[in-house]
Amino acid sequence: MIFNTVWAYFYYIFLIFCCGYAVVRGTGAEYVGVAIITVGSLATLAVGQLVETTWTEMEVGIFVVDIVVLAALVCLAFKSDRFWPLWAAAFQLLAVTIHTAIMAAPQITPWAFATGAVFWAYPMLLVLAIGANENVALAQDRLIDSG
Repeated sequence: MIFNTVWAYFYYIFLIFCCGYAVVRGTGAEYVGVAIITVGSLATLAVGQLVETTWTEMEVGIFVVDIVVLAALVCLAFKSDRFWPLWAAAFQLLAVTIHTAIMAAPQITPWAFATGAVFWAYPMLLVLAIGANENVALAQDRLIDSG
C-alpha cells in the first residue's frame, strides 16, 4: 500500500495545497520550486516503495533523492531573486543532516529517524506558499504605485 499512515495522506494533501497555491499565485521561481519539491516527493515515495523503507538503518535511496533535491534548491536559491528558496534549501539541508546523523549514530530509533527526515518537508512547503503569497503582495504594491 502506498499510503500506510494517515500522515502520508496529510502530507500529500498539504503538498497539493501548497504547490497548487504556488502555481496559481507564483512566478518562475515558484514554478521551479514546485517542480523540485513535487519530483522529490514522488521520487522519495517511489524509492520507499521500491526498497520497502523501514527506517531502521540508513536509507541510501532516499538519501540520494534528498541530496539531489538539496542541490536543485541551492541552484534555485543562487539563480532566484526571491528569498524563500534560501529557506527551502536550509530546511532540505536539515533533512539531509538527519540522514548523516543515522550514519554517525545507528542506534537512533526508527521513529526518530523517520520523523526527523520527513518533518522538514512541511516548513519547506510552507515557505514555498509564503513566497507565492509575497508575489501577490508585490504585484498589489506595484499596481498601487503605478495608479
